Amino acid sequence: MKRLVELTVEDLVARPVWRYEGGTGAEALVAPTKRESLSQSDDEIFLGATEFELFGSGRHFGFCFPADDSGLDYLQPVIVSGSCHVTFWFDGPAAPEVLSRQWRALGKEPGEIFPIAFRCLVPVDGRTVSGHIAGVQSSQDLTSGPAAPAISEGPVSTDRGDAGGRSPRSAVRIPTARPVQARRDTGPVEKRTARRRKADMSVEFTQGALHGTGRIGDVSPRGMFVHSTRIPGTGPALRLTVNLPEGRRLVLTGRVVRSGEGFSSSAASPGFGLQLAEESPEYEDFFSRLPDKTE
Repeated sequence: MKRLVELTVEDLVARPVWRYEGGTGAEALVAPTKRESLSQSDDEIFLGATEFELFGSGRHFGFCFPADDSGLDYLQPVIVSGSCHVTFWFDGPAAPEVLSRQWRALGKEPGEIFPIAFRCLVPVDGRTVSGHIAGVQSSQDLTSGPAAPAISEGPVSTDRGDAGGRSPRSAVRIPTARPVQARRDTGPVEKRTARRRKADMSVEFTQGALHGTGRIGDVSPRGMFVHSTRIPGTGPALRLTVNLPEGRRLVLTGRVVRSGEGFSSSAASPGFGLQLAEESPEYEDFFSRLPDKTE
């Protein structure tokens, strides 16, 4: 057993799966296991060795918590550098000096880092968890308004947009493998198995000039995976319409956080993961009526 902040590349090479043992922040503890795969139905929480590819073609090694990949707050991906852990999820606004230290550890400028492609080396229910990181995010992005922009010191998406200044008083949130609290204070965090629901409904989506159709796969409280042969980009906002029973329609906006293209291995059914841009009572009602994935 060791502290999560002390996990090294050598540790992850020797044991690709580590179990969360308790604690938070710098005191979070993990222990190596002999497991070679994970499942969304696991009662315990695990991290898995993960490969990262920077926009500037640099490759790195680290970990993420792949059982729920509906957002950075659940995945909590970390690149393990020689001098520090480079994290992309913060509990509060990321301090500029903290971000600068991270980019120095990678030996890159922000424009050479994002977007980052990642691929977890530990399968989850036979599936490879992969996608792209457009930039640094924090808990404020889940509560501060309609959009959930990435935050960074420089360009954070494929359209190379800039972000504003951040408070210097924030401290890094060391991932604990424990998902963050829901957007509203709804009590203890539910088990991962309660976050996924089954759905099979047709959808239509637009992103600029791109128009496509598909079908919903897995659905989470904050987004969904859409099976489609047309893959939108990870930058601009996307408008998606779910065709509900009895001719009803649910219109949503969000952004693509992962896709079946690029760094990931070939998927049996291509598609993309959509993270909602804002809370929607209609979507919450829709999600609550879906059967649990474990049923």
